[in-house]
Amino acid sequence: MIKIHRKDSIIDIIIKINNCKEKEIVLDFPFSHPIIHSYTSLKILKNKVWKKDLIIITSDKTAKKIWAKLWIKYSQIGDLDLLEYNYSFFEYSIYVIKRYFIELYQFLSNKTPDLIFDYQKKYKTTNSKMWLFLLWLLFSFFLFVFIFYFAVNKTYIYITPEITIKTKAENFIFREQEKDEISNNHVIKLNEISKLIYITDTFWTSWVDETTLKKSTWRVSFYNELDESVQLLKNTRIQTDEWIIFTTDSAVYIPKSIRSSTWAIIAGSVDIDITSKIHDKKWDVAWIKANIWTGTILSLPGLKTNKDKIYAKTISPTKWADDSYTKQFTKKDLENASKILEWSLKQQALNELKQQISNDNKNNNITYKILGVDDFLFYTDLKITWENDVWDNIDNFDLSWTVKITSYTYNTEKVLNQLSSTIKETILEDIEKMLFINNDSLRFSNTIYKIDSPLEIKATAQVEAFFSHNFLNEKNNYVEKLKSIIWWIDKDEALKILLNNKNISDVKIDIRPFFINKISKINDNIIIKVVEK
Repeated sequence: MIKIHRKDSIIDIIIKINNCKEKEIVLDFPFSHPIIHSYTSLKILKNKVWKKDLIIITSDKTAKKIWAKLWIKYSQIGDLDLLEYNYSFFEYSIYVIKRYFIELYQFLSNKTPDLIFDYQKKYKTTNSKMWLFLLWLLFSFFLFVFIFYFAVNKTYIYITPEITIKTKAENFIFREQEKDEISNNHVIKLNEISKLIYITDTFWTSWVDETTLKKSTWRVSFYNELDESVQLLKNTRIQTDEWIIFTTDSAVYIPKSIRSSTWAIIAGSVDIDITSKIHDKKWDVAWIKANIWTGTILSLPGLKTNKDKIYAKTISPTKWADDSYTKQFTKKDLENASKILEWSLKQQALNELKQQISNDNKNNNITYKILGVDDFLFYTDLKITWENDVWDNIDNFDLSWTVKITSYTYNTEKVLNQLSSTIKETILEDIEKMLFINNDSLRFSNTIYKIDSPLEIKATAQVEAFFSHNFLNEKNNYVEKLKSIIWWIDKDEALKILLNNKNISDVKIDIRPFFINKISKINDNIIIKVVEK
């Protein structure tokens, strides 16, 4: 048997026949192959087999009259036989679809299969039922339009409400007592809590022992451009432009200037040694800054006039100042270190106290917090110790602080529950809805009164509550108003209208079926859903 493929031409089939050595030539044609409907092609194949028998196997019997004229044997196979002859799934699917339409056409036109595929004659169709099919198709189309435009057309609007934050306040009495007063939810018990804290730290001394600082000495030339001599006393002050101060080591006589043959002024001069001061003019320690450059000009700050006529210029250093020094522990160092350590001590004490409260809350499954009224933290038993004496030559020193921190805690859960109940009682449920309360925002705005013994404080507690518009409340016709505004308008225009509403943060509109771009004209088919953030 020779398997004929759908794309095989008559030449391909002849080649396969010539290669076949069997006594009978059996050709397995697929459904509706063009050659089995061609008289000429089949005659050529008949001649090629010569004396051998030609048998055609196919599920297509529409051309059997042609095969009969050429004395060609054929064998018709059914649906199950197609699988036996290795028909692919795709070929089998095409076969089933074609057969379905053939049967439908036969029913509508009252034709027999032989009349449909007779390639030799043309028959006139009689008693056609095609008009019934067209009428049914037209009715289905109008029914489809009616259902989707008037019955199935729905608009889903997903609204995200705008969230507003409001501060709510209520007065509470905080009192030292043995147990909570159940009869009054506005009276909160205070619990005393304390902790002893010890801290020590090392600080650097800042004062320099000036007697240990090295001074810089220089050989300078003094110049006098005046026409009279100048006498300078010992320890006369002179300075650089950077305000480094030096003094003369001895008294000095500077001769007057003279005139050259060209009447140019020749300044009188004399050499002398000078020594740097420990502090400069700003009273900062000069130290190694006194190691100035050779050729540096120094002026006399005490002169009122002719400052540019009398001056000095460094020639060479006599002795350089080094960077060695000794630091001293002073009272000022102690005061500064005490302030720093006291602040650190109080911060550490507060942190450790909060940590102790947190551990107690976790272990006892409670929610207590330090009362935040008038900075309700008390520091007592302050003690400071150090080992060194003032003016000791040391680079650093240790300072130790001890303090007892005391405060009062209260049950935050009880306060928050009372605030929540009060807020729920005051909101207008038809209009707004409380989403949640920010527990971390609990604070006290002011103190109304305070009694020390026993401790009692009346204060105003505040909390931030989050609200949104109550769109879905049955008594609220707000949703119906929104529907009436956007009824039967374009989707984009409806989005603009809804987004401009002060109670709406975001909007998403889904219209079904997808090809309709207008909001449904049926009020019940506009479905509004609220999406909470």
